[in-house]
Amino acid sequence: MSRLIDKEPLPTHQKPLRVVVAGLSRTGTASLYVALQELGFTPWHMCEPIDDPRQMYNQWTEAMNCRFFNQGRHYDRDDFDRLRGKYDALLDIPASLFWEDLRRLYPEAKIILTTRSADSWFQSVHNTIIPWLEKPILNVLQFVEPRRLRPELRMVKTAYKVICNNDYRSDSLRQRFLDHNNRVRFGVQSESFLEMQLGDGWEPLCAFLRVPVPDKPYPKINNTNEFNQGASEADAAILGGLLRPWLAAIVPIAVAAWWLLA
Repeated sequence: MSRLIDKEPLPTHQKPLRVVVAGLSRTGTASLYVALQELGFTPWHMCEPIDDPRQMYNQWTEAMNCRFFNQGRHYDRDDFDRLRGKYDALLDIPASLFWEDLRRLYPEAKIILTTRSADSWFQSVHNTIIPWLEKPILNVLQFVEPRRLRPELRMVKTAYKVICNNDYRSDSLRQRFLDHNNRVRFGVQSESFLEMQLGDGWEPLCAFLRVPVPDKPYPKINNTNEFNQGASEADAAILGGLLRPWLAAIVPIAVAAWWLLA
């Protein structure tokens, strides 16, 4: 079966994959993304601006469907090299769901588990990601906005199908979070593994990565209010982009009709 990733050329010059962050979304991954940038890494996170989100989002969705739902050949190291491109650190879903594959394919990479209490994670997810996934207008607009919204929604929903079979509201979601974290803890050798709680800051991270501690506060971004504000702004931009061509066509017609009838 032909796969999307098979159409991508294998990079000739590429950074090695240095870090895989296995923590699920809403465990401080956005702050760690900024921290890794400060430390000289080139990290991938869902908040990373990219030229063609459709391409990467569709490939991540394909990778999940192949790996977790037996819809094609599993991605190997060459496939992940094609997918990650210039990035030498991978964070957030769906990359975190592949921590075991990435550990096996890139044994030189370090694994970081970002985590928090199950109750606070459950509350954070239900104050941010789940309402966004269930927003009616987005689930309608996805059918007329194929560049970013449709691939992004499909990718995130596929990730949560892996995590909890899209059963967002069940208390079992807490247990899935705990199970994921325990699999990571017991699946990685200690010298290649760091667990970071919210608020741990620079010291354990820099010691683990063997880099100097920056002379600035550790980043703290993308809290609930920032997430929801950013999501609302992105949704408004998508809606504006869809309406702009219609308005450009309608306004001159309305002005001409008013002039003729006045």
